[in-house]
Amino acid sequence: MKFVAYLLLYKRIEGSELLNQTISDMLTYSKEVETLYIFNYHRYPQSTLIDVLKMYKNIEYVDLPNKGQVENYSDALNHAAKVNADYATVIETGYFYEDNSYHEIKRMIIQNEFDEKTAVITPIPVLTCESKNDTKEAYRKVKGVHLTGAFINMNIYKQTEGFYLPYYQTTFDYDYCLNVRQKGYNVILMNNLVLRNRNYKMLTKNFLWHHYYGYAREIYDIYYETRNRMYLWEKYKYVDPEYIKIDKKIQSAEIKEMRLFEKKFKEKKEIMKQARLDYRLGKMGKQFEEINF
Repeated sequence: MKFVAYLLLYKRIEGSELLNQTISDMLTYSKEVETLYIFNYHRYPQSTLIDVLKMYKNIEYVDLPNKGQVENYSDALNHAAKVNADYATVIETGYFYEDNSYHEIKRMIIQNEFDEKTAVITPIPVLTCESKNDTKEAYRKVKGVHLTGAFINMNIYKQTEGFYLPYYQTTFDYDYCLNVRQKGYNVILMNNLVLRNRNYKMLTKNFLWHHYYGYAREIYDIYYETRNRMYLWEKYKYVDPEYIKIDKKIQSAEIKEMRLFEKKFKEKKEIMKQARLDYRLGKMGKQFEEINF
């Protein structure tokens, strides 16, 4: 059975600390795959990283133009299909598998411990600042997951239309999960196998003697998530109305958290209004190179 992985780079890997961290994260899965393909979307080649990669025989590096998250992920999986991979994983810098999580999921796949209709298997995503307690249930079926770090069954992927490219950024993974579930396949979340994520910025709010904690949300992602969610809700409102109801509650909670913690909440509220307007006007695809206030 052939397993491949794709590491997508969006920022310059320079300085010994970031370089060592990137290599350390990579080693939590690179030895488990036939080939690790590194797709560099930064505007400059990763010369420092390239020198280090020479010692690893199963790693291939290539510089590519950044076409947006959705198309970048799509290119990775289409490449996996061309090299006849059975399972593909796409991961980004700042993510790593805790302990033997990648190895354990791979073992379970090889030993046929999952139903043949399993389209996606993902370790549970946990921020590096958070604790994680094990549960008795090893895994469970879920409605949707982020695909970063997930094991994607390529035989099933090739039977679908792939990812919906007009999303451009975010949302495509939940769309894919809803799509495959609609076709009778399963999405599995591993309860005790962990994918750690250090890509976050913690915010604090003090009120009297209490301390409250939240996480910053990038305004660039807020625009695409707001717009794309509306498209997804309309697309699947009759397919999985329960999921749509849950996701609307999640968005409402996210907005409340932004209102509480974000100093630039007014600006972010305005970008959400723009996103809703653009959806109503039928504007999909790339709308911003970046958003700054």
